[in-house]
Amino acid sequence: MADETQNLSRRDMMRIGATGVAATGVAVAGVGSLPVHAAEQASGKLPTRRYGRTGLEIGWLIGASDWSKELVPRAVAAGVNYWHKAQAWNKDSIPAVLKRQPRESYYLECVVDRVNGDHTRGKIDEEQHYQFVKHRLKESGVGYYDVFKFHFDYHSIEEAKSNPGMVRAFERLKKEGLVKHLAISQHHYNSIGGDMAWEIMHYLADNRPYEATQFFYTYGDRKEVQEWIEVAKKKDIGTIAMKTMGGVGRASHDAKFQKLLADPRYKDSTPAAAMVKWLKSNDNLTAAVIATKNFDQFRENAGAAVLAMTPKDHEMLALLAGYNKGLTCLLCAQCVSACPEHIGVTDIFRYERYARDYRDLDRARKEYAALTRNGTSCVGCGECLPSCIQEIDIPAKLRDVHNLLG
Repeated sequence: MADETQNLSRRDMMRIGATGVAATGVAVAGVGSLPVHAAEQASGKLPTRRYGRTGLEIGWLIGASDWSKELVPRAVAAGVNYWHKAQAWNKDSIPAVLKRQPRESYYLECVVDRVNGDHTRGKIDEEQHYQFVKHRLKESGVGYYDVFKFHFDYHSIEEAKSNPGMVRAFERLKKEGLVKHLAISQHHYNSIGGDMAWEIMHYLADNRPYEATQFFYTYGDRKEVQEWIEVAKKKDIGTIAMKTMGGVGRASHDAKFQKLLADPRYKDSTPAAAMVKWLKSNDNLTAAVIATKNFDQFRENAGAAVLAMTPKDHEMLALLAGYNKGLTCLLCAQCVSACPEHIGVTDIFRYERYARDYRDLDRARKEYAALTRNGTSCVGCGECLPSCIQEIDIPAKLRDVHNLLG
């Protein structure tokens, strides 16, 4: 079958992924869930939401430049219209399905990293960022990028106050018509004496021209993240959740967990579908980035995105939360503040996700090898343990991850 013919049909879009159970009529709404908009169900297309003050109406699932060439046409047909890290595409690699469409019908995001080092050691350099975007535009031939996104973000509020280089690079490019909107992908930097992501984003909302944000967010996350999403909505700032599927990947490969799923109470739901529906149930959240390796994963996620949560989905998430307890880091970074060795525990456990959830061991090992302080820096003092909402034995897990990635 040709790449562009196996698209998602309306029936596919109304299906809860791997369960194979089609929704009919109006989906059953579970306790505390939100109703599905009739237009979304009727069209079988991904819902769209306004991306804050950018004014862009973007599909609820975010596409990515590393998706397979077979998947992209099907995603476009399903309603994906925003493409993360589009600067990776050149004239030869940009998908043909996009090149055939009017340029204004889809949105390309260019992420701009620090230079001369990684995200903790690299620098902000206005001229290099400006030239990077111009070079990528020349290589890609797309004309302009809809969103200029500062990737790996500010280390602290103080840096955001004192270093305007990234904003100035954006303003120069915008003046030339080469970019349109400014966004940021914010991480925590308490491991290097910086601030937490939500602290920095609150500052930016009132003091810098960022129109949209991207950040870690998953089921069971800290209240501060939820509070930021609510504040961002009130201030008309777009919000994209990343690292959303905490524990879903490893649970799908765990034989014991799969046996639990045989219980009839979990029929008609899956961990991935339940997580997608939970994320989507937050009307204040614009969209989500979900790692997607193949068409089956996309079909499950896209199908769930047009459905409301059911009681069975709530039970599924409770089961997943129980599985994650003591095992899966939610990347909240609270433990890092308590570590006397200043180990970037969140980064280490994020790389573990690449290996165990995304099944990308090569990437995980490459990222881990670049750390200046890895799991072997842990002295086993246990100062981090009281802060872990997941009740993880962090020293033991650091040793385990080092054995996997070191």
